[in-house]
Amino acid sequence: MNTIELFNFYYFLYIGILICMTFVISLFLDNQSLRFKKGFILGLIIFNFVIHFLKIFIYPYTLIDHVWTKVTFENISAATILLFPYLYVSKNKTLKDYMIIIGLSAGLIPLIYPADAMSTMFNGTIHIGERPVFMLENIRFYTAHYILFLVAFLMLRYNIHIVSFKRALKIPLIFIGVLVLLFINELLITYFGGVPFENLFDPNKRNPSMIFGIKDGYEEISVLLKVFVPKFMEITHPVYGFTFLVPVIWLMIPLYIYGSMIIILFYVIIDRKNLITWIKKSR
Repeated sequence: MNTIELFNFYYFLYIGILICMTFVISLFLDNQSLRFKKGFILGLIIFNFVIHFLKIFIYPYTLIDHVWTKVTFENISAATILLFPYLYVSKNKTLKDYMIIIGLSAGLIPLIYPADAMSTMFNGTIHIGERPVFMLENIRFYTAHYILFLVAFLMLRYNIHIVSFKRALKIPLIFIGVLVLLFINELLITYFGGVPFENLFDPNKRNPSMIFGIKDGYEEISVLLKVFVPKFMEITHPVYGFTFLVPVIWLMIPLYIYGSMIIILFYVIIDRKNLITWIKKSR
């Protein structure tokens, strides 16, 4: 069976198609009015919002008993898709900065490392075997994340929002707020029976954006993150015996360290002028 694997032909085929689409879309929009460009971007956001809900009708979502849990704020990508309509119409410049940064990162990272499209597991508990390259869920996965990237890219390209390093220190706080939202979402869907109670806090079951720790098999990521996590944050579940990390709080230090590096790199590329001014004032 032909499947997507890291750096195989199909891995680069998807990326190549998306690069070509970006070029064609940019070529088309270059000659359009600003109003049309804004409307086009809004259309992309709404389209992504709609397919986020329609995905429950396709395989392997049809295997899940409580499929409604998959359209909630279950991970960073889902939260980004659900929040994008509000962020786009918001007048708050910090939220718009966050929108562009999270759009680029939540869009690009899954395309560079398409873990979901390569995984033989679904929803943390269902074994579905190898995924055909062009199964509908893979196409949806690439489409959804590509649109997140494309929206942010187009907003930058056409100056629909001007980012500023002056707002950089607020971005990690918004990101932490989103992680808290994911945690609250997990508590709610567990309370309403969408997830078995014994799966709550288990890093190897439903563990949106690693809020409960790092899944087995991700040793490289574990080394990078856990070096900044105090030992007392590791907790053994008193009933089920698995080990997890204090939800969300364990991520704060790694998030500020690695997140700040990514954010500064972003502003180095996008807003060097204000960054240089800040560095000079800090001396």
